[in-house]
Amino acid sequence: MDNSVLIALGIPEHGWLPVEIHHRDFHLEFAASDVLNDPIEELYNTVTNLQDNELRRTTWWLEPAAYFFDFERAGQSIVLAIIEIQDLHRGSANNIQLITIKGTDKEILEPFRIVLRQFCSQTYEENHWPYKLNENKLKSLM
Repeated sequence: MDNSVLIALGIPEHGWLPVEIHHRDFHLEFAASDVLNDPIEELYNTVTNLQDNELRRTTWWLEPAAYFFDFERAGQSIVLAIIEIQDLHRGSANNIQLITIKGTDKEILEPFRIVLRQFCSQTYEENHWPYKLNENKLKSLM
């Protein structure tokens, strides 16, 4: 059975980026805000430089809820945990772990590198999504 993650990033509109992720029977679709952070930059930093025994988080803010994509490397194994929080600004909000996916770099990280290349090659108006990866980072994805 295929263990690869399928991820899609849509065309941003009015500060919202459509995101879709699939893994086997799991499916999650949401629109992330551009207000608090740049999830594209966070994702890039993770999938291009995740070190052994390191945990890195990408935050997808939904105003006020959020999803966290926690990536961890243990040798050749990659773990992706997708966590939901109802209010990013309330410290007492409960985190709900939606799924934990274990696999290889090719199954977990490579699909994110591919979708980042695709996303960065799209044309969209800067007022819809103000963040862009710099040229050096973009070249490293090629």
